[in-house]
This record gives sequence, C-alpha cells and structure tokens, in this order.
Amino acid sequence: MTEVMGQPIYQRIAAALRSQIDSGELTVGDPLPSTRRLMEIHDASNNVVRNAVDLLRQEGLVYGQPGKAVYVRATPQRVGEERATLKAVATEVAELRQEVGRLADLQPSEVITKIEELRSEVGKLQADLRHLYDRLGQPYPHSKNDMKPRRRNSGA
Repeated sequence: MTEVMGQPIYQRIAAALRSQIDSGELTVGDPLPSTRRLMEIHDASNNVVRNAVDLLRQEGLVYGQPGKAVYVRATPQRVGEERATLKAVATEVAELRQEVGRLADLQPSEVITKIEELRSEVGKLQADLRHLYDRLGQPYPHSKNDMKPRRRNSGA
C-alpha cells in the first residue's frame, strides 16, 4: 500500500481498501472488513472509518451502510469504464437535446406546410363534391350563400 503523508487518514484507509479491491484481494460481492476491524487495522476512529467507506461508496466501489454490511460493488477499472460509458451517454443525450431543439425550431414551418397541404386537399375534395352535386342536379349544401347550419330531420 502506498501511503501519501499529509493525506487525511480516511483517504489513506479508502486508498488501502481501493488497492485491495483493485488487486483482487477483495472481489465483487465480498464484504469489507467490519468497521470495528478497520478501526483496529488502521488505528482510527469510527467516524474516520465511516468517512473512508463513504468515500468508496461515492466513487461507486461499494454499497451498503457502515455499521451494517458493506460489499464490493465494482473494481476501480469497472467504475472507470462505467464513468466513460456514462459520459458517452451524457454526450449523446446532449446531442439529442440539441437536435430536438433544432427540430422544435423547424416545427412551425413544417406545421404551416402541412396545413397548406391539407387545405389544398380539402379544396380538391370540395371541388369534387361540387362536381358530383352538379352531376346529380342538386345544389352543393355548403355553398357560401348557404351559411346557415342545416338541421337534420329527426324523422318526427
């Protein structure tokens, strides 16, 4: 174990545990030594050991609660890979957000274009209906001079 003098004790304890995990002495799924045992090994207080374990938890190496069982979750290498993957996903999400922003900016013009297309289609359908009514010799029921709503006969 490489100790850096001037480093807080909890960081030295975390470094020692990290080293044991990295070397395979502690493997994924293994419990860490108890808080009491770590206190004895490192001649440290309960709070110092808890801070060391909490640091490893924040790094994603262990899970559980001090005072309860704490287990190895991943190796430092695996955590590094996970962080790289998370960074890549975060970059993709940011790129997708930018693309959505660009699409949102374009959306109104696309909506206007679609509305114009639909109006054109409705106009063609109205012309076809007028033509059919003319062929049948009947007035077109939706002509501009007949704007009153037509009531249907309920059969009464």
